[in-house]
Amino acid sequence: MDDIELLREYRASRSEQVFATLVARHVGLVYSAALRQVREQHLAEEVTQTVFIRLAQKARTFREGVILSGWLFRTTRFVASETMRTENRRRRREQEAMETLYESQGDAPWARIAPLLDEAMAGLSIADRNAVLLRFFEKKNLKEIGHALGTNEDAAQKRITRALEKLRSFFERRGKVISASVLAGALTTSAVQAVPTGLAASVTAAVMLSGAAAGSTLTFGALKFMTGMNLKSAVAVSVCAVTAATTLVLESKQVSKLRAKNQLLAAQMGELQKSRTDEVTLVQAGNDELDRLRREAADVYKLRGEVAQLRRERTELAKFAKENVRLRQQIKPGVAEKSSGESEDIDERKEVEKQVFIAKLNYNKGWLLAFMLYAEAHEGRMPKDFAEAQSYLPIEFNNQYDPAQFEIVYHGVLREIQNPNMIIVMREKEPTQALGPPSQVTWARAYGFADGHAEIHSAPTPDGFANWEKERMVSSQ
Repeated sequence: MDDIELLREYRASRSEQVFATLVARHVGLVYSAALRQVREQHLAEEVTQTVFIRLAQKARTFREGVILSGWLFRTTRFVASETMRTENRRRRREQEAMETLYESQGDAPWARIAPLLDEAMAGLSIADRNAVLLRFFEKKNLKEIGHALGTNEDAAQKRITRALEKLRSFFERRGKVISASVLAGALTTSAVQAVPTGLAASVTAAVMLSGAAAGSTLTFGALKFMTGMNLKSAVAVSVCAVTAATTLVLESKQVSKLRAKNQLLAAQMGELQKSRTDEVTLVQAGNDELDRLRREAADVYKLRGEVAQLRRERTELAKFAKENVRLRQQIKPGVAEKSSGESEDIDERKEVEKQVFIAKLNYNKGWLLAFMLYAEAHEGRMPKDFAEAQSYLPIEFNNQYDPAQFEIVYHGVLREIQNPNMIIVMREKEPTQALGPPSQVTWARAYGFADGHAEIHSAPTPDGFANWEKERMVSSQ
């Protein structure tokens, strides 16, 4: 059976014999990689035991297509790194150079590349690293390698060749010049070191007693303690079993405490989530209110602009107020013309007439603005008379005309008017005779419309406004 089938069998049966087969198949690779990194035999044995304990713990997580030797290589590198950090903290400055470990073997190429081999292997891609491991560490032939990698023999050979060239380039950058063929020979003869007698049996026993084979979840500290024991001794086995049981009891209590804390944190999280929801609601309500205030502020700015315009016009109208009174006293209703010898200049009279019209227009606009403010405060409905809207007039409104001279002709809701620029809402009660050339007589009347603008309309007779007004007035609802 291949590695994945053995793992599947081990997951199902928890058989010590099945796991021992896996250990015997890969212990050389793991021990050799560990020895190259930790440089000491007893540390390499400890790393080897730890790696296979983790394999037993993670046996359920392996999927189809995983190459076990690749996983073991990576895990060995991680465990060896952890072990060396622990040793370095303990020994601090007592680091020992282990180059002599390889020089004593009399293999010069291997002695040069061995200290850097694991770093070089880690720099390869997963596929390249698996190919090298299968070829030189597990002594697989090209057919077996191609099958494991999901390809054919030629592709497997090319991948191994490329991987060797990458390793050679790595060593060359580190000052270790070696040819690809010599590198292949060194890996073939020295990549897997001789395993100490009894190490495979010791690893298997450690895994079985660690609790991993029974599915227990011992802490890493307990596993390290167990792997450091002399598993060959029956007395040590008994002590290890007692220690494991004690650890399980302590861990059970710790798990209960953690579960209670977790429930407390979950309750607190629920309260925080509810509080956050309430805050979001409040923020949204605040945003809505802010939008409303902004709209109202925009309306206020618009009204302020119109008030400023009225103030400017008031100054101009004051100049013509006295002249307007004087002219009204001179003009008699029903007079069709004046004598040709009259000294008053026609152009001057037209200019005065124009200013009178402007004054009436501005007077109408002031009241129209007051009507709109009143309607905004009363659900859109127009006032019944001028007294109701008087408090909405601008402070400096030039009230030069008597409101009794005008009348409100629309008392309904402003927003119900479809064409506000065409609908009359107030007008001058009686038309007045317009100032014109002595040979002509016309009549004029001031009107205010629903959109806020005002007009002066003229007719040849006092009764000539009826048809024009009929088209521009609507009944109040």
